[in-house]
Amino acid sequence: MGVKKPMILKLNNVNGVQYPELYHVLTAFVNSKYPFVNWRYHFLNVSNTFRSLNNIQMKIVKAFTLICIVVFLSGSCNTKSDKKNESSENSSISESSNSDVAYTGICLWPKVGLRDKPGREDTKYLTTIYFGETVEYLDEKEKAEDDKEYLKVRLSDGSEGWVYEYLFAMGGELAIIDNETELYKRPDIMTFEGEKLEPMDMVVIFKNEDNEEWYEITSMKRDKKGWMQGDIDAIQNEIDVKLGILYWRAMEETTEKKFELLENILANPNFKKSKLIDHVNKALYDSEEGEAFYIEELDSFENLSSNKLGIKTDMANVRSEPKPNGDVLFQVEKGDICHIIAQGESLEKMHDITDRWYKINFNGQEGWVFGFYTTKRRE
Repeated sequence: MGVKKPMILKLNNVNGVQYPELYHVLTAFVNSKYPFVNWRYHFLNVSNTFRSLNNIQMKIVKAFTLICIVVFLSGSCNTKSDKKNESSENSSISESSNSDVAYTGICLWPKVGLRDKPGREDTKYLTTIYFGETVEYLDEKEKAEDDKEYLKVRLSDGSEGWVYEYLFAMGGELAIIDNETELYKRPDIMTFEGEKLEPMDMVVIFKNEDNEEWYEITSMKRDKKGWMQGDIDAIQNEIDVKLGILYWRAMEETTEKKFELLENILANPNFKKSKLIDHVNKALYDSEEGEAFYIEELDSFENLSSNKLGIKTDMANVRSEPKPNGDVLFQVEKGDICHIIAQGESLEKMHDITDRWYKINFNGQEGWVFGFYTTKRRE
């Protein structure tokens, strides 16, 4: 004999009022809210319809039904309110997060103009942005009449304006290559075509979160671009990076200006302990730009490059140390041309005269000479 299934109560006709299938909705809701009450005990094991109930039972059922409806509506409203509040809160968080996002770009060209509007025609020049400077991208981009994309940016001093997008690397980090490094066309060892990064090359590195074994790079003026494999063999500490920026700004200048800027780097006390200072010395003093000579009748030196100096006094002592009391090693005469090896870290005073000491090589002999007696005399 099969088990008799309990009759499901259907509120389909109570005192002539239609309640089609309301029971299922109410009992499902109440069971979810108050699972500790055995509602099925009250309703499911009913063997007759509402017509067999007396007036008292009917009133109880009506009252209970009304309570369930009120609870149901109240719970529904609270749920909607909670969802609305949650949605509003999430929206607020999202907007706040978006407003805090700031993209940065690094200038790849020696000099870039900041303008008041996108493009070049009918625009006002505001200021110059130099190689290595970081700008904040203000999330505005426009295509100008020259069919190029321009970005609105903010400089470190708060100045705002428009720049040509191609001249900036967005989102990367500056670094200086420390040792010769292979450059791949794509993040694949089969794409090496012989191109390499050299020591002192300055690049912007883009880290690849999906593949930590490869790093995309682009160099100054985008002369070199591609991918590096494995650990980054590059220098990224602040002092060395700033020295590198100044070094490459100097190297893009004319000869006279270049040597002036390189000398400024050597004179900057913040760079004395940088591992890159030897590269600056090499660029400044190891260049050969033709044979220098002295014209006695005119008391002038010709074709004297920055890695050489001429003696302008009748006789100058060359000492063992860059000090007035250093031992005299030998002497040089007026018109002598000496090769510069290094220069003193700072200005020194000797006989009430302030100037810099220079380490020289003259006919194979080395020592220090005071700059006031040479063509390096401070004006």
